[in-house]
Amino acid sequence: MISTPIIIGIIIIILLIVVVIKAVTGKEDSRLEEPQEKIIHVSGIYSIVRKSPREDLIKLRPPEEIIRQYLESQNVDMYNVALSGSERSALLEHWKEQMDANLQVVEDGDKNGVAFYYYDFPQVCPACAPFLSKGHFVSREEIFNNPQLVPPFHLGCTCTLAAHNGSADPKDTAVSGLRPFFTDKSVPALPDWKSTVTLPKTAEVSR
Repeated sequence: MISTPIIIGIIIIILLIVVVIKAVTGKEDSRLEEPQEKIIHVSGIYSIVRKSPREDLIKLRPPEEIIRQYLESQNVDMYNVALSGSERSALLEHWKEQMDANLQVVEDGDKNGVAFYYYDFPQVCPACAPFLSKGHFVSREEIFNNPQLVPPFHLGCTCTLAAHNGSADPKDTAVSGLRPFFTDKSVPALPDWKSTVTLPKTAEVSR
């Protein structure tokens, strides 16, 4: 005949085992239920987190009010071209619209598994010329690690981001005019956002 203390001890041990099992399985279930960032595998080389750079870029870029105050203090652009009140307002609106448009390019590209993006210049951008030019490309992984790679880079910037159609690394293809923006692991220099350039008339009209 098993004594009562032994029976109670066995019951306690069983209950402890059940509690431990539930705790372990509960953690596994919660991991499965958590919304996880999807991983894109491109040609078995790149693993890119599907996370929009929008939030991180907004944190890096100056707030709208700071930009507005800066523009109000400027009577000329970096080339001493006079800035009118309407031109200053246009520069601010262009900054916001271009940032949203270029972020949208990346977000749309994520839906289609785009792995590379290249810089384009619908209009000449003298402030960007010393830093980058049409055809420089970046990987989605580089954008993920460095959201500041998304244009515009300065007030009046006409640089845009375009999706590279194809999963192959552009530098390994015969696509002419495309070359990597990164030459090593360090982030290349970019224009100061305060480098103000009066918008080309075509850019103002396109708004």
